Amino acid sequence: MIQAVIFDVDGTLLNSDQAIILALQQVLREEKKMEYPSEELIPVLGMTSENCLNFLGVSDVKRVAEKLTLYVKRNNHMMILYPGIEEMLKKLVGKGIHTGVVTSKTLEEFIVDFMPHGISELFSHIICADDTSRHKPEPDPLLKYVEQTKINPTTTLYVGDTVFDQKCSNGAQIDFALAMWGAKQPERTVAKYRLNRPDDLLRIVGLE
Repeated sequence: MIQAVIFDVDGTLLNSDQAIILALQQVLREEKKMEYPSEELIPVLGMTSENCLNFLGVSDVKRVAEKLTLYVKRNNHMMILYPGIEEMLKKLVGKGIHTGVVTSKTLEEFIVDFMPHGISELFSHIICADDTSRHKPEPDPLLKYVEQTKINPTTTLYVGDTVFDQKCSNGAQIDFALAMWGAKQPERTVAKYRLNRPDDLLRIVGLE
């Protein structure tokens, strides 16, 4: 029986793709003098800002990552919770299921982008990019979560939207559920469960 559910943020809880892609396009326009179509940037969603910029061949990554964070912040009015997320979380918490977050956002990004949506108190614990030296797809963020909370990986589920989330989950030996409402390249992602809508998760944990 599942006793704990850990969530990714971008593309899983928060519909932030457009805000991030527009910010990335602006940064790449300024730094590389190149135009990147949205579809070319979808594969980097789910990476940390620095890993994303490294992958895209940007120089002076730390400086540019700060610029990217600023540009995303300017777009955060475009970020909304996916429909049904808040209701699903409240039902999980109300039934005593442990809920948490493992995200590639830095703590600063999490505070700016996610906390204004008013559901952070529904999570028992949060791991951000600052908390580990290696990031998704490596298992370190989930392993850190398990280490700090003492939850049992065999009764835990990780919910995410990218192959990076899936590989992180597999490496930590935690079952993975793919959030189809925000999934990037679902054909490349292997998951024990595919969730078409947030309340599908309630049935998986036996609450409906």
